[in-house]
Amino acid sequence: MAAEPTHAPRNGLLGTTLVVGVLIVLTLSAMNITRHPSAIQGAGNRLLRLDLALLLAYGAASIWVRYKRSAPLVVAIRLGSLTGLLLGAVLVANHVTELFVQTRSFSLVIAPVFLALALLAATGSAVMERTSSFLLAAVAGVWCAMVGTLILLCVGLGLDLICETRCESWLQQAFAASEMKDPGGFLIRNTLEAAAEGLLCMPIIALVLSSIGAWTNALMIRRSRTTVLVSICFALLLFVGSSAALSHANSLPRSERPPFILGGVLLAIFALSTAHPSWSALRQDRREP
Repeated sequence: MAAEPTHAPRNGLLGTTLVVGVLIVLTLSAMNITRHPSAIQGAGNRLLRLDLALLLAYGAASIWVRYKRSAPLVVAIRLGSLTGLLLGAVLVANHVTELFVQTRSFSLVIAPVFLALALLAATGSAVMERTSSFLLAAVAGVWCAMVGTLILLCVGLGLDLICETRCESWLQQAFAASEMKDPGGFLIRNTLEAAAEGLLCMPIIALVLSSIGAWTNALMIRRSRTTVLVSICFALLLFVGSSAALSHANSLPRSERPPFILGGVLLAIFALSTAHPSWSALRQDRREP
């Protein structure tokens, strides 16, 4: 059996960085829970166990990636890490704005959503362009979501420690409707619930979006310039329709919003998933004689 080449690339640094992120989240969670033990009473205990299980899964995935020596996988993880940092910045900016800006315009509310969708789809498209692998495109998208989610959790848990009073005031109405007596405990329980949702749902969303981005890239990369331009125009129409649907939903009572929100998000996904493939196709067209 031939020995594995010693010069084969590895994801050592990137894998270790993600493990460090998991450890930071665990440390900040322990510090918050120590200050407010009521957060893990009752339903909070189940949320804590779920968070721990998901974080351990993240850590196991990062350790597995760290020791893989596949050159295409290294490309996928590096691109996923880069877009993950950008995704984390978008999520953190949205969280901070939501926390400290009392009145936000519709554009300020929806812009982070569009950016997150575009980044996840672009990750799959970029990896598909470089590796021609749908599997690696999906892996990169999931890795992007993992990095972005851990960044958001680190900042969110840190803000719970540093700006506890402000964070509690943000949940004042929800706390009043709850049966808890400790506002700090309610805050940490809310963070544990949000963490579980993010750790579980973000990779699934990323898997779908990066796969769509990869499929769109494979579909458009060999198309003529005219076809690509027509696709861009169609995507712009979808994007306008998405913005209109979401804006209309924002003006309706909460109970009437779901159909318009769902339709707007679906239109946005298909519109934004063409952004990177279109740019790649036009760039390749310019390079060809």
